[in-house]
Amino acid sequence: MKLGTKETKEMLLFLLGLGNALGRSLEDGKITIGDLTNLASPILDSAEAFAGSNEIPAELADLDFEEREDLLKYAKETFSVPQACCEDIIESAFDVFAEVYALVQKIKAACVPPVAK
Repeated sequence: MKLGTKETKEMLLFLLGLGNALGRSLEDGKITIGDLTNLASPILDSAEAFAGSNEIPAELADLDFEEREDLLKYAKETFSVPQACCEDIIESAFDVFAEVYALVQKIKAACVPPVAK
């Protein structure tokens, strides 16, 4: 049974929303206190993205060609960057997420005692 891409898509929406907000904030070449309004919305909406984030590695491992293409199409429609660099940025975002997730798991393993069964 395929796992689908629900959680991956929610994280992608958060990351791309944050990227779009940063892009709007950097239009004048700098980020100032006035740009907080751009950044607030994606940050406030991040709870849904992180709620199921533990499912994302399994979804990505189960990803087939059609699902990958669907995610890239979704990202290209959602992300406000030149299309020529969109795929590279999206793949980098997935790489960053995978690294952050691995780091969180290492910290969790080192700091949280195992649950007795």
